[in-house]
Amino acid sequence: MGVKEHKAKAPKTFKFAVITVSDKGSQGKREDLSGYYIIEELKKAGNENVYYKIVPDEKLSILKALLEALEKADVVITTGGTGITRRDVTIETIRPLFDKELVGFGEIFRLKSYEEVGTAAVLSRATAGIIRDKESKVVFCLPGSLNAVKTAMEIIKHEAYHILKHARE
Repeated sequence: MGVKEHKAKAPKTFKFAVITVSDKGSQGKREDLSGYYIIEELKKAGNENVYYKIVPDEKLSILKALLEALEKADVVITTGGTGITRRDVTIETIRPLFDKELVGFGEIFRLKSYEEVGTAAVLSRATAGIIRDKESKVVFCLPGSLNAVKTAMEIIKHEAYHILKHARE
């Protein structure tokens, strides 16, 4: 079966959660443009937002929000905390929970980012993966900048349904 046939059998909509990881955002000192953008883009496609939270760059806060989101959503998207500063701990918090990491997401994201920002794309640790419990869930970890989120959402809008289909097989 080819890609077109697989995509044709994928879910047409899904429930999603957005977690913004930002010290300033969690303190009300920065508007969450990236989180709002993700929500609007996925709602436009007919998907249902079932969870949204802004948390500080702290492992336990991220983990608590992720576990809450996984109870309600098929797809969880985090934004922020994927860089290389000391406070960027999203990847270290979430990656160990992956049953399967989708390294291709990060690779394609960095390729598209390279086309936009050049070699600075190497600083991104964006990734995605499958977490299996009662049901398989898809988690995408995106950078916090709005431009990076816009780049990543072009990939997610095309492949999240397809990924969700395979994750549940």
